[in-house]
Amino acid sequence: ANIAIGNQLFEEAFAIFKKFDVNTSAIQVLIDHINNLDRAYEFAERCNESAVWSLLAKAQLQQNLVKEAIDSFIKADDPAAYIDVVDTAHRTGHWEDLVRYLVMARKKARESYVESELVYAYAKTNRLADLEEFIAAPNHADIQKIGDRCFDDEMYDAAKLLYNNVSNFARLAITLVHLKEFQGAVESARKANSTRTWKEVCFACVDSEQFRLAQNCGLHIVVHADELEDLINYYQDRGYFDELINLLEAALGLERAHMGMFTELAILYSRYKPEKMKEHLELFWSRVNIPKVLRAAEQAHLWAELVFL
Repeated sequence: ANIAIGNQLFEEAFAIFKKFDVNTSAIQVLIDHINNLDRAYEFAERCNESAVWSLLAKAQLQQNLVKEAIDSFIKADDPAAYIDVVDTAHRTGHWEDLVRYLVMARKKARESYVESELVYAYAKTNRLADLEEFIAAPNHADIQKIGDRCFDDEMYDAAKLLYNNVSNFARLAITLVHLKEFQGAVESARKANSTRTWKEVCFACVDSEQFRLAQNCGLHIVVHADELEDLINYYQDRGYFDELINLLEAALGLERAHMGMFTELAILYSRYKPEKMKEHLELFWSRVNIPKVLRAAEQAHLWAELVFL
C-alpha cells in the first residue's frame, strides 16, 4: 500500500488498506491524498471506529467544518483536541456546537480550561439555567475570569451569576448597575464596602436620577475628606443642587462627619439657599473652615453672615 502511495496510486492504496481492515490508514489516504471528506465520512460511518472518527474530525476542523467536526469528535468520544476545537468555534461563532463538544470533553477530562470554556459557551448561548446549575455543583472552572470575560462582552446577566457565585461584590455591584438593578447594586456595594465601589454605584444612581439610592451610597463617600470634592462636582456639574444639599444635610449627623462637610454645605447654602446659611453658621461655626466660608459669603453678598463670622 505504501508503495502504491509512493507511485500516486491512491485508490489502489485505499483499496489495500480497506481490504486488510487497516481503517485508520485507509481514511488517511482519503483525507490526505484523495482529498475527499465526503467519502471519508461515508467510510467512517461504515467502520465506526473511534480512531477513524478522530482523524476525520481533525480534517473537518482544519477545513472549518466546525459542526461536522464536533459531530465526529463526539462519535469518537475524543476530547484530546479541545484547544483547537475551542479556538475554531470561537473564531466561527459555533457556540451551540461547542457546548455539545465541551459537555462530552468534560466527562473525559476534568480540566479547568474545558470547564471554564463550557461556562463561557453557556453564557454565549444564553443558557443561563444550565450555567447556574453548572456553577452550583463542584467544578474546576475559573469563575472569576469567565465573569470578567462576560462583563467585558456585555453579557451582564451571566456576569451577575458568576460574580455572585464567587462573592465578588465589587464587580457584582457594577454589573447590577449595567442591568439597571440599582437596589441590588447598593446592597452589593454595602457588602463590598470599598469607596471606589460606593462611588461607581452612587454616580450611576445619580445618572439615572435614583437620588434616594444615590444618597445611601453618598453617605459612605462624604466621610472621606479626599473624596468629597469629586462627589460635589459630580452633582453640581449635572445641576442637582437640592439633592446634593439633602445628601450633605443627612451626613452631618454621622459619627465620622468632618470639617470639610460642614464647610462645603455652608458654601452650597451661600450659592443656592442663602436663607439657610445663617442658621447653619450659628449651629456649626466652630466646625467650618472660616476663611473659605468668608470668601463664599462675600461672593454671595451675604453681609449679615459675614459680620457674624
